[in-house]
Amino acid sequence: MTRIAVDLLGEGLPFGPLLEALPTALDADPRLVLILVSPAEGVREELARLGISAGERVLLRSATHTVAGGPAALRQVRSRRDAGVRVAARLAREGDADAMVSVAPVESVVAAAQFTHGLLPGATRAVLAAIIGRQDAGVVLCDAGSATGVTADELAQSALLGSAYAALRFAVEAPRVGLVAPRKALLDPARRLADELLRSLDLNYAGPCTVESVLARPESAGQDRAAAGWSSVAGSDRRLEVAVTDGYTGDVVLSTIRGVSSWERRGSAGGTDAGLDPAWGTLEDPDVRGGTIVLGVDGIAVHAEHTRGGSVDAGAGGLLAALRVASLAVRGDLVPRTRAAMATLVARRRALAGLAG
Repeated sequence: MTRIAVDLLGEGLPFGPLLEALPTALDADPRLVLILVSPAEGVREELARLGISAGERVLLRSATHTVAGGPAALRQVRSRRDAGVRVAARLAREGDADAMVSVAPVESVVAAAQFTHGLLPGATRAVLAAIIGRQDAGVVLCDAGSATGVTADELAQSALLGSAYAALRFAVEAPRVGLVAPRKALLDPARRLADELLRSLDLNYAGPCTVESVLARPESAGQDRAAAGWSSVAGSDRRLEVAVTDGYTGDVVLSTIRGVSSWERRGSAGGTDAGLDPAWGTLEDPDVRGGTIVLGVDGIAVHAEHTRGGSVDAGAGGLLAALRVASLAVRGDLVPRTRAAMATLVARRRALAGLAG
């Protein structure tokens, strides 16, 4: 069985619509056990309405505090032991759950994962990874918004962690990694150093790439590779599976995807054709950053977007996506994979420092 602790409190938005996803999740995966972290009141009644009784596959745990996003996230996560995101993280750390999923603001999920689970040996910060692009040709975006500012070593961490995740997610042996930059002529000092470091690591590194080449969707076989989602690096023989950047740029990329996809759907609803694929976005729903996973921590933590004014379908879809990602990470031994990836970087650091072994 795969046990996932699900924080439904988040920042205090109504959780009723999220419960609509539970019958689908439980029916689709008979090995799934959900530990719902929620207020004491109203949950059993909502579950009963959906035909779910708390028991063997749906367990309840109480939490009393919510958390806010933004700059206050880390302080609130540390000070509110009974916050939903902290309770879910603690259940995973203490072995009562195999992973955690939370609808708290993404920065709160990152803070709880790093504070509760701790970083993997060799990691200096947590990294967010999101899937962008079509489901049949997705790209792991690292960092997808965990922090601003970046060093060459942190870009290398993102590349190694993202490669380990992409290998599991896309079932490829050697994911192709690109370093996102405006263009080669505009590489900043951190990216220039990162480019050198990435070439020295055991990675299938393709070199610098543009956001345009990462986001371009596959078209018919007769079209140009660069316009069809292939790496723009000379000599590339297949598309990228991992795009590495800083958290600020990654968050802008995700916001752009959601905005353009929302515009495209409004255009389609009005009878116009913007020429964009409705599946172009993060996971199945471009409005939901469902399934954004925290890498570099000694545990599995996944964020499911739960926005104010979001539709029932969007909220439920985000939670379903996050549950699928968490289950895959547990069953695919993602933490040991990422631990081994970080060991590669530790060995490289020692070599650069002139240390043996």
